[in-house]
Amino acid sequence: MIEFALLAPILIALLLGTVTLFDLFRNFQSVEKATFTVGDMMSRQTEMDQARLDEMLVLLKHMVPSADDGGLRVSSVSNSGGRLVVNWSEKTGSAIPVTPVNTAGLPSIAEGDSVLVTESFVPHRALVDSFGLDALTFRGHAAHRPRSVSAISFKR
Repeated sequence: MIEFALLAPILIALLLGTVTLFDLFRNFQSVEKATFTVGDMMSRQTEMDQARLDEMLVLLKHMVPSADDGGLRVSSVSNSGGRLVVNWSEKTGSAIPVTPVNTAGLPSIAEGDSVLVTESFVPHRALVDSFGLDALTFRGHAAHRPRSVSAISFKR
């Protein structure tokens, strides 16, 4: 009984830590996959508007159960004169930072072409918050070339 009393808290902490890390990894993968899927669906459009962007946020929330407080930012980035230019950037939802779109990690874009950058922001709620993993925000990032036009416009 004494051995069990000494080892039980350690074993319970190990079990809860393992479950928490698995949940963290699973949610991170869900956010990445959902961001890629949403970006791929939007790349098939010829123009975007706020209603379509809101629909994509609903899709993200269906794909990632913990995304109730999440948000999307979609930006059109083109290569103009050898430098990357943000044509437009729109957001919907919450938890979206005010920082500008990061163009450093984008693939090479041909002169006159563009990519649609989709970013998702989903706050993470840990199953057990005593491990310090409850204050994370998952950030999904995907870049897709528009399928049928050189640049997708945003209709206000």
